[in-house]
Amino acid sequence: MARFLASKQLGVLRPVDEQGEEAMRHIKHGSIVEVEVRTKRRMKHHRKYWALISKVWENVDQDDFPTPDNLSDTVKLCVGIREPLILPDGAVSYKPGSIAFHNMDQAEFSAFYDRVCDLLIRRFLPGVTNEQLRHEVELMIGVAA
Repeated sequence: MARFLASKQLGVLRPVDEQGEEAMRHIKHGSIVEVEVRTKRRMKHHRKYWALISKVWENVDQDDFPTPDNLSDTVKLCVGIREPLILPDGAVSYKPGSIAFHNMDQAEFSAFYDRVCDLLIRRFLPGVTNEQLRHEVELMIGVAA
C-alpha cells in the first residue's frame, strides 16, 4: 500500500512530491483505487491547544490539577478521547486517549478543539465566553489581531 501527500487542483488529486509521483506510476491507467482522505494536521493548531490548556490551568485550582498535563488528561476523558481498560474484576475504566498527529487528522483535531473549548467554558471558566477564551489563546500564541 502506498501512502503519499496530494493536493486538490481543479477537482483532481495530484501528488505533491517525488514519493507521490513514484506511487502514482505504479497505478495502472483506469485502475480503481481506494483513497482515504486525511487532512494533514497543523502544528500551529496543536500549539494553540496547549496554550488553551495552559491558560485554563492558570485559572483553576492546582490542587485538583497539579500540572497542565493533568488538566489535559481530564479534558480528553470528558470529551470522549479515551481508551477502555478492563480491570481484573471485569470492571471497565478509562485512560486518556492520544491526540498525537498520527491519531487525528486536522478535521478530527478541529472538532476535538471545539468540544474542548465548549467544555472548558461550561465547567471551568464560568462567565467567560467562547470568543473571549479563543481570543486570549490567540494573543498568547501571537495570531490575534
